[in-house]
Amino acid sequence: MNPAAATGPVEIEGKGLDYERYALRKLFRKWVPAHGIRRVLEIPAKGEKAMPSLYSLAFAEAGCEVTLVNPEPKSAWAWRELGLEVRSVECADLERTGLESAGYDLVWNFLGLAQCRDPAALLREMSRLSRKFVLYIGVNRFNPGFFSHRTVHRLFRVPWTHGDIGFMHPFRVRRFFERHGLRPIENGVVDTPPYPDSPGIRDMKLHRKQVDLLKIDWDSRTIGWMKINQYPPKLKLLYCFEWLPLPYPLKLLYAHLFYTLAAKSESAPAAAAG
Repeated sequence: MNPAAATGPVEIEGKGLDYERYALRKLFRKWVPAHGIRRVLEIPAKGEKAMPSLYSLAFAEAGCEVTLVNPEPKSAWAWRELGLEVRSVECADLERTGLESAGYDLVWNFLGLAQCRDPAALLREMSRLSRKFVLYIGVNRFNPGFFSHRTVHRLFRVPWTHGDIGFMHPFRVRRFFERHGLRPIENGVVDTPPYPDSPGIRDMKLHRKQVDLLKIDWDSRTIGWMKINQYPPKLKLLYCFEWLPLPYPLKLLYAHLFYTLAAKSESAPAAAAG
């Protein structure tokens, strides 16, 4: 729902999410010409403690045809506000969508593998739907904020609700892709500001208030910045940390997110880290 039309409180994305979206936008806009990406499918198109169904905005902004599987209707206003076309499809079973095989250049999700009932089945469906690439972006468990977040859940005796931590381990995800016939061509990190990932304090407040995230009306400052194509200087300054020439294992100590971009083609180039 557009915040202007909301009847209750509106949750505005935190400053950490502002930077996360900025960093992802830079990465996606680099990939589109580099890999010849024209058609993108996000499955499922949700969000994690964030305004849902916005992660593929940058692909549409770069000229791609974007399809969202099971998007949140309340977020549709953001796409209209930016004048970006998007196709939405509803699929009761993400493991058997019935969508066209090899119909998309890139099929991806944000934390989707960590949160689904059968990651192997979802990955097989993603691979079937893709003509070129499969992408997964996950929370990096090597960041100090991850350990803090896990500790907060234990201290307050609140069940962990953020998915299978095995899919927050970049090396395990890479091996998982390889076992399912995909060839990782780029294993890297994104969202690497000089502060820890969410330590879990804000998350715990939402848990203790028993907030239903599906019923929240969200707003994102990113929408306004994208609309005028102008971002605050502080985000650009933080982005300098994305370019520090450090080894991949060292970057994992402060990166908030990691990604595995894999190709279906057997002739794909060898995997790269960082």
